[in-house]
Amino acid sequence: MHRRRHYFCLLLLAFIPLAWAQPPLQRPAGIADEQSPLMVAGWRALFTCSAHFVAGRPLEDIRRVELADVEGLGYPDPVIDAQRALVSAADAAGDIERIAAYRSGMGCTLLPPHWRRGDVPHLPFVQHAAAPDRRDLTFPQGDRVDLPQDGLDARHPALAPVLERAFDGHSYSAEEGAVTTAVIVLRQGRIIAERYRPGFGIYSGYRTWSTSKSITAALIGIAAAQGVLDMDGPADIPEWSHPGDPRQAITYRHLLWMSSGLFSGGANSTAVYFGGQDVISAATTTALEVPPGTRWQYANNDTLLLMRALRHRLNDDLRYLRYPYEQLLHRIGMHHTVMEVDHLGNFIASSQTYTTARDLARFGLLLAQDGMWQGQRVLPAGWAEFLATPAPTKPPTDGQRGYGAQFWLLDRMPGVPAGTFSTAGRKGQFVTVVPGHDVVIVRTGVDPERSRFLQERLVADVMQALAR
Repeated sequence: MHRRRHYFCLLLLAFIPLAWAQPPLQRPAGIADEQSPLMVAGWRALFTCSAHFVAGRPLEDIRRVELADVEGLGYPDPVIDAQRALVSAADAAGDIERIAAYRSGMGCTLLPPHWRRGDVPHLPFVQHAAAPDRRDLTFPQGDRVDLPQDGLDARHPALAPVLERAFDGHSYSAEEGAVTTAVIVLRQGRIIAERYRPGFGIYSGYRTWSTSKSITAALIGIAAAQGVLDMDGPADIPEWSHPGDPRQAITYRHLLWMSSGLFSGGANSTAVYFGGQDVISAATTTALEVPPGTRWQYANNDTLLLMRALRHRLNDDLRYLRYPYEQLLHRIGMHHTVMEVDHLGNFIASSQTYTTARDLARFGLLLAQDGMWQGQRVLPAGWAEFLATPAPTKPPTDGQRGYGAQFWLLDRMPGVPAGTFSTAGRKGQFVTVVPGHDVVIVRTGVDPERSRFLQERLVADVMQALAR
């Protein structure tokens, strides 16, 4: 293992002697203009790569879905190189070329601007076991679900109009135009409703956006239970290790609660997501603005720092890259889920996970079962309750969504049962758990930027229908 670890580290360092004229992209906190040509081209390269090679979708459909918000700007179509598993995308003037590379089991990685095609072999890589064929096993162990063609258990007819409204584009949208791709309702561990938009299905993957933060929170719970890290101790960020660094007061709980006190771009990590900046240079280099634990501020970097600390604590790059799969995803059957990394092998775990609605349903079921799966404990006892407990820096307020530990709290919204908590990702990715009712509700979407899906209304209507 040590020999392989050293070999992996050499791969990570192998690119350093290359002397391109363009320096590495390093923006404070990873903040960048999402509409700048460099970022738009990066978006187009990365989204096309993931949608095509991970989700198996054709370019024509990708243009209508993943690229909808960056179409009409005069940019040429991305070019898919199927033989080398690459996607390149240029800006409108032809001065910029961005490249995303796919590797089996790793998903797609956007190359930084100073890399070229010849640098792809320097990307970190670890081999994962092939996904088993579980088509004949019943969900959640497998993929077989016994539902009629309309995707609704006949014992719950009141859910029919709710499903219709979920796909109509306006009933649960703050503004007209929501585009739902899937809705799944589980009750007592069984799928009782499942419906997909045309062109999508049980193996259709899509980016989770910030639902990835909640998956990260589960991984941190596992690591804490294993003694890898101390929840109440300083977050183990090696870049903060020099004596007197005030950031050493930041704990893992502060990061989970979005209460680090660090300067951040909030949800703007564009240079990391679409610019090719590495996670470490973006997330570890900002200063404290207020003492840790005194301010709630939604910040992608707080999540990225959690995984930076986990990598440091594991002290084994191969183990780090396998950790989410061996400790969580594959243990609960999420075999169609890929957590993508930057070019230095850091999980971009605040957003860049590709998965399916079925796999998200498995994740929700794990939380609903207090971290138990098929009689085995995956998450520490009480971890789901901790995730759903209001962060001290964000007290609950009636009529507003609250925040726990990388999860949103919906139980102060009208009609939503007490204790309800949810993931929430851009463009409408939700995994909602309703404790005490044994219900999980998954909604995925490709909502345009002007629209916002109101998951709390869907949850209230589902619960009302189930009560009939």
